[in-house]
Amino acid sequence: MQVNLLERLRAFLAARETPAYLVGGSVRDVLLGRVTHDLDVSVQGDASELARAFADENGAAFFVMDQAFDVARVIFDQGETREVVDFARLRGTSLEMDLATRDFTINAMAADARTWLGADQDAVIDPFHGLADLATHRLRVVSADAFVNDPVRLLRAIRFEAELEFALDDAAENLVQRDALLINRAPSERVREEFMRILSAQNVLRQLERLDSLGLLTQVVPELNTLRGVTQSPPHIYDVFEHSLHAVAVAEETEQADYMDIAQGAFGEQLREHFQQRYSYSRRELLRLALLLHDIGKPQTRSVDEHGRIHFYRHEDVGSELAEGILRRLRFSNNEIAFVKTSIANHLRPILLAQSGVSDRAVYRFFRDTGEVGVDVAVHAWCDQRATYGDAMPTEIESALQATIGRLLDRYYHAREKAIYPPPLLTGNDVMEQLKLEPGPHIGALLDALREAQAVGQVTTREEALEFLRIFLSSEKL
Repeated sequence: MQVNLLERLRAFLAARETPAYLVGGSVRDVLLGRVTHDLDVSVQGDASELARAFADENGAAFFVMDQAFDVARVIFDQGETREVVDFARLRGTSLEMDLATRDFTINAMAADARTWLGADQDAVIDPFHGLADLATHRLRVVSADAFVNDPVRLLRAIRFEAELEFALDDAAENLVQRDALLINRAPSERVREEFMRILSAQNVLRQLERLDSLGLLTQVVPELNTLRGVTQSPPHIYDVFEHSLHAVAVAEETEQADYMDIAQGAFGEQLREHFQQRYSYSRRELLRLALLLHDIGKPQTRSVDEHGRIHFYRHEDVGSELAEGILRRLRFSNNEIAFVKTSIANHLRPILLAQSGVSDRAVYRFFRDTGEVGVDVAVHAWCDQRATYGDAMPTEIESALQATIGRLLDRYYHAREKAIYPPPLLTGNDVMEQLKLEPGPHIGALLDALREAQAVGQVTTREEALEFLRIFLSSEKL
């Protein structure tokens, strides 16, 4: 917990003469009463040496983050939570010079880490009047070069608006607009981290529109700019750009409703647990990202037929490939890229199943192709369809999609081994030995066909499996 971390740090520093100060967001969050598991300490002396001693005394992990600037990190592994204390040598020759390099006045405050108890504002060192801005919920830059000195602060400004519910003052907003292009100079990993925190914030539609109004959204993802003004035939009520933003907003609404509207009140608990699962980012966050990018392929595939109706044939395939390029540029992991690509490539399938019917074979093929992302794809489709109609989705279309998603989720959660991942009745060696076949890709194709036959109840025993494959061989070209 926060208090324990502060107390642990105070106890450690009290026995030492090295001047050390809590700085930046640490002071801000303590004053705001926000729970934080991260502390920043500026040290007048050897920061790495002090950090190593703190880690050793408390049995924590230690590593140097930046040797040139003497920055080190101490990590306390608390199981589900992680507590971090970053130590850095003072920038410049004084604490005030160090604070002058910060981004916003509310982050340019300090307190003596050896004595501060966290409630005494009089003990806060505040050369840039951050306390006054904290009281008025105002984001004011320390200097006009704040974004030039570190362009990732452009995104951090919007994150602070979202997370703290503060507002940029006019001068800071003008500087963001002036310097928006500089975000392209920032390291991709840091851009990704700030962007994902904005994307996962509350009132996400407002945050995305805010990013866009300041010229930042399409600096981070220039491909989104091509979606503006790309019209769509009814029942779409938005152009492709607005539809994409509203699809993300529907994901937030769906979370707030505990996923209870997706499958007519069922599976809420399972879905809440599912979307808390993590790669580097949670499934909840990656779903929002996939929804933002899901129609990125529409401009390249737009066509108009003789009746004036607009089509986007195979936009999901084109979009999946475009999304991969975007995510690689932002240094997402391979697993996260695969998640988003799968979600985009398959996002129409539940909608089409709602129109054509969802047989056992369709259920099997859906999860065969989507794998561990199948549940996410089903929810993606719900958000997409809701964003298509706004609040005017016809009851019969909504009910059909709910029933389809309910069927997919029922098979996934209640009959997974039978309907999706049936246990193998034969191995590849069995197939080659019993049917006198040579090794090759055709063996995999036979096993795939057999698994599907098992999933739909056509085959239940080893003998039936062999007979099925004999008939299959005689009727199919492999």
